[in-house]
Order: sequence, then structure tokens, then C-alpha cells
Amino acid sequence: MNRVSIEQLLLKKINRIRKEMINTAFETGINSTETLHCSEKLDKLINLHVKYFSNKAHTEHIIAS
Repeated sequence: MNRVSIEQLLLKKINRIRKEMINTAFETGINSTETLHCSEKLDKLINLHVKYFSNKAHTEHIIAS
């Protein structure tokens, strides 16, 4: 599996967990344990994306220039 595929999978998971968190917040409240758990999962996924893929756009911009 290449880097782009891994990033796409990670972004899909981030989006899925984000939607799950929003739905959970509507159902159980914004400060519920369930919502906070989703938020923590989302934070971890976003941090992974930043750690491994944040320089991609910057690098592509430099190459294109």
C-alpha cells in the first residue's frame, strides 16, 4: 500500500469518526462520556495525519514552483 492510499484511508476514518462524534453529541450531549471518547479518538487520528502527512502540501507546492 502506498503513501497516498494510507493517507486516503486515514482521512476516511477521520471523517467517519467526526460524523460519529457529531451524532453522539446530538444523542447523548456534548459533554457526555461517549462524545468525549469520540473526540479523543478523533484527536489521535488528526494528530497522526499531521505527524505523517502535514508536509505533503508544502512539499508539493515547492516542487510545483
